[in-house]
Amino acid sequence: MSGAAAGRRRFCQALDLIDSPALIAEYQQQHQRIWPGIAAHLREHGILDMEIYRLGTRLFMIVEVSADFDAAGFDAASLNNPEVQRWEALMWHYQAATPWTPQGEKWVEMARIFSLQQQ
Repeated sequence: MSGAAAGRRRFCQALDLIDSPALIAEYQQQHQRIWPGIAAHLREHGILDMEIYRLGTRLFMIVEVSADFDAAGFDAASLNNPEVQRWEALMWHYQAATPWTPQGEKWVEMARIFSLQQQ
């Protein structure tokens, strides 16, 4: 997690995609307009902004959350939300763990190694 604008925190995470041009195209299409219930769930739990970038099969996600974001509470709410679970199951059809992803996890937080502001 790294600093962002006042009152916000930022998480940068990585995940891979299955190496299939057709599946990658479908994954990108799914993200042109995510399900409204998923967007609402994210916002309701303090996620202020989220961006996903792709290079080949590697995904990079930046998540900005409110200062009072509760990751454990968000994870619990996500596990108990049937629509979120359906979305995650659909997304896992396209996604693959990175070589550094612990067993049973998906998105893995990346370590920040440089900040211009700290120079």
